[in-house]
Parts: sequence; structure tokens; C-alpha cells
Amino acid sequence: MATGGSSSSSVPSGGAGSGSVSADLKARLLRPDPADCNNKDCFPVRVLVHVNEHRKAIVALHAIGDRQPDHVIVINIKADDEDVQTTYGIDVSAGSDEDYIQVMDEWYSAFRLDKTGVFYDSKENAVIYGVPRGHPGVDLPRYLTILPTPKKKQLENDPAAGSSSSAVGAAAQPPPGLVLLTPDQTTSTDKRRRFSFPDQRKRIKSMTKSDLEYYLHKTQKEAADIGLSIGTTALKSICRANSLPKWPYRKILKIDNEFDNSLKKKITQSSNLGRTVDGVTKAFEIRKKKEALYQQIMADIPEELQGIDGIVDELQDAYNAGLHIGTDDEEEEQDE
Repeated sequence: MATGGSSSSSVPSGGAGSGSVSADLKARLLRPDPADCNNKDCFPVRVLVHVNEHRKAIVALHAIGDRQPDHVIVINIKADDEDVQTTYGIDVSAGSDEDYIQVMDEWYSAFRLDKTGVFYDSKENAVIYGVPRGHPGVDLPRYLTILPTPKKKQLENDPAAGSSSSAVGAAAQPPPGLVLLTPDQTTSTDKRRRFSFPDQRKRIKSMTKSDLEYYLHKTQKEAADIGLSIGTTALKSICRANSLPKWPYRKILKIDNEFDNSLKKKITQSSNLGRTVDGVTKAFEIRKKKEALYQQIMADIPEELQGIDGIVDELQDAYNAGLHIGTDDEEEEQDE
């Protein structure tokens, strides 16, 4: 195994601007002898993999014999170079259980502080962080449960049925005044809610660019009815007036669905550490692809939403004419 310099400055941290491992832990990092690891016939019992724009970091707790923790291996790989740059070892054989737990927990905390990367911990084999469904900036775990493959007819009726998993179970903060959608809410648009004109006018006038961005991964009906609490027609008018003629839900869903069962198995069910690292790296590439799509979409939308007064006037005219826009009487339209 090729190794780089011995400076602990190359030790992977939580990323730029975030926390890093403690000075005490860095002081314990030593240059390991690969032969020692092989001679002990050790095996990994817990692995942390963190990938961001700058590097890949692997922290593996190795045990010997009857799963007795012996040492921790820390590997750092530059993102643009597949050769191992730095390798360190931490001897935990003489310490207590609290010692190796503290070592691993420090790395865990450092990696979780980095909101720009993707992080997997084999101890939490059911989730991966940094690649949520929907908005890429939401700090929700992605579940790694292997889902049954939906039948073709089910996919035709519900494109979302082929998606990998839902990011639920952790708290996320939606924009002020908005409601976070959860999977059990997504069918509630079958029975449309009624929105009074004063309520819709207030919400439309207070809408921001961020409000739109937060719900782009939902269908337009869900975004309007549940998230923004306005009529679908009103939301479509806002989108057309602000360079968003086509709702991007399906484009976002297509990227989300790249995180499929095959990738989950590669990350969680592989005895080969290299395959696990490749899987986490692929998850990071999916994250970057979605971030690029969001940036492309949002770049055309003005910072301050345009045409709001005209849309409110049209809504007022419709109500005066007895057309209850945004209620059960609103004309049903297909999502674009």
C-alpha cells in the first residue's frame, strides 16, 4: 500500500469550515506497519466512510480473535487521485472499551459536521447521510432498506414507486410558515382542501424563491396543496411568471432513483471495503448531480418573485366571478 507523508495535517476532518478531530486524537496517530496488521489476522468490525469534494476518508476499527478491538486504521485519499495518500494507525488493544468507542465517536462527529459530503457508518447500516431524497440541502438520512422491485403496472401508475427510500425519521426545518411533507401526507391531495382568498393572498404575497425551491421534489399538486397551502393554478401562474414553465419534479425523481437497490447492496452487503467505498463515492456523485440540477433551475428564477400583484389580482377576479381557485371546484390539471 502506497503511503504519503507523515504530517497529521493530512488527517481527514469534517471538511472546510467544520469541526475536526481533537488534537489529542491526532497526537495518537502513528505510521502503521501493514505487515503487523496482516500478521494479526485482523478483520474490520466497524467502518466509517466519508466522501466530499476534496477527499475520501476511511476509518476502520479492526479486531482480532473473538472480535477483540485491537487497532484503528485511518486512510486518506485525494479525490483526484485513487492512490492512498496517507495511512495512520491507533493502537486500542491496551485500552478499555471506552477508549476505542471514543476514538470512533470522534471521527463520527467530525464527519457528521461536514454537510457537503456523504457519510456511511457500518454500525448504522440502515442509513447513509448526505444524500437525502428531495432537496439536497436537507440534513435527513437516506434509508438503505432493500425494497421489493415494483411491478411494471405499478410503475406506470406511480413513478415514485420505483424510488429507493424515503428520508423520514429525523427532524428537518422547513422555511418559516411552511409544512414539512412526510410520506403519509402525499396522498392527501386526493381530497383537495379549500383555501379562502384572504389566506391565499397572504401566502402568495409572502412567498420567496426559497419557498419554491424547498418543494421542487414534490408533485406540483403536493407542493401547492400541502406545502404552500395555495391553489395549484396559482402556483403554476407564479412559476410561469418566474422562469419556471415546467415543474421539475420528474427530473429530480429520476436522479433520486439512481440510488437503487444495487447501490444499497454495494454499500451495505459487501465484504470488500473497496466496493463499499465505491458505493459511497457513487452516492456522492448522485448528490453532486442533483445539486447541479437545483442550481440550474434556481439560476433562472429572480431573487424576488415577479408578477405577484398581478397573480393576486387575477385570483381576486376569479373569486369575484365565483370561481373558487384552489378549492375542490378548481379544474384538475396534470403535473407537467
